[in-house]
Amino acid sequence: MKFRGTSKIVTFYTRRYGKLKGVAKGARETKSKFGAALEPMTLVSLVLYKKEHRDLQLISQADILHRHKSIHSDFDRMPVALSVIELLNRLTHEEEENSLLYALVLETLDAIDRAPRNAVNVLFAFELRVCSLFGFAPALDRCVACGRSLEGLEGKGVVLQLPRGAIYCPACSGPIPVFDPERLLTVRRSHHGASEAAERAGTIRLSMPALQILRRFASGNLAGVTGLEYNQEVGNELEVTLRLYLRYHFEEFRPLRSLKMFHIALK
Repeated sequence: MKFRGTSKIVTFYTRRYGKLKGVAKGARETKSKFGAALEPMTLVSLVLYKKEHRDLQLISQADILHRHKSIHSDFDRMPVALSVIELLNRLTHEEEENSLLYALVLETLDAIDRAPRNAVNVLFAFELRVCSLFGFAPALDRCVACGRSLEGLEGKGVVLQLPRGAIYCPACSGPIPVFDPERLLTVRRSHHGASEAAERAGTIRLSMPALQILRRFASGNLAGVTGLEYNQEVGNELEVTLRLYLRYHFEEFRPLRSLKMFHIALK
């Protein structure tokens, strides 16, 4: 953010202190000492004057350790990586250390930077792993009612119960009131209304292909999920399901502007 004459307010996510905000004096000058170190998604070595109970710290120095070149030069990767940073900013509070989350963000950005294709898969996998770190991971392996394995299951689809993150197999989901699956896709055009309807119902229906992909996202290597292929309809379903799940469990979650701004076409 611009600050006063030539300065910036910059938000960092750090290994030691979690999220920090600081003032970088002169960062907007043509020959600023910070150079490109304050660009989004850049890993830096940070020197700052930190005072307790002060909202804004004074940034003394920021040196680039790693700059994700493919992310910054590829229009398809950039909105995906920005979405990771946007989600991180919204779900974290000031000065709450979380070394596991820090490591996950680094791994995620590296995976996006190196992705040969389908970089958005890394974002979806990141979202599921964030849920796990915060204790809200959905249980995607077995039916919560009968205990039946969902591996290789076929049928009309399963039901995901949002509050518990529980899955009901086709045999057990019959009597459960479910948010109309056809209306899930309207969330991309009208997220707010559809989200409220889904939250009231507390359950949504998942197609079997979408469930299998989600299971791969949850358990697979981040770099490996870019090899997963699916059609546009399943891609829409994956995005909407994860948005509704995050919205249900995280009070601060809102639709990610980064994906909307760049109009990513899911494949």
